[in-house]
Amino acid sequence: MKQVIQAPGVMPYEQFGFTNCVRFKDVLYLSGISALDLQGRVIGDDIETQTVHTYQNIERVLKAAGSDLGQILQMTSFVVDLAKNGAGYVAARKKILTQHTYTSATIGVSALMGDGLLLEVQCSAAAT
Repeated sequence: MKQVIQAPGVMPYEQFGFTNCVRFKDVLYLSGISALDLQGRVIGDDIETQTVHTYQNIERVLKAAGSDLGQILQMTSFVVDLAKNGAGYVAARKKILTQHTYTSATIGVSALMGDGLLLEVQCSAAAT
């Protein structure tokens, strides 16, 4: 049975017709998470700042489900202007995710749903 996970401190996505996180059996499925505050404002105007805040939001969602960043299994990262922001994203992510026990794809895009967003990360994680 699916279970919707509510994550305090992260902008809820129900207004858009979906949710931040669903648990099914022992796996957590997270929607694309970005560097947004509770009101939907973008936090930071550079890739490094947005990376830190994106992973803080991911961590909040995972903690609400009883998991953590170390349990990420797979992620797909969407980076605006990959030529400009890709290296900064990867470097910042390496500082945050020190265990390299996940699969990953990084895709360059021309834009994301929110003005000023440079990064969106969708992932799945083990539920503990």
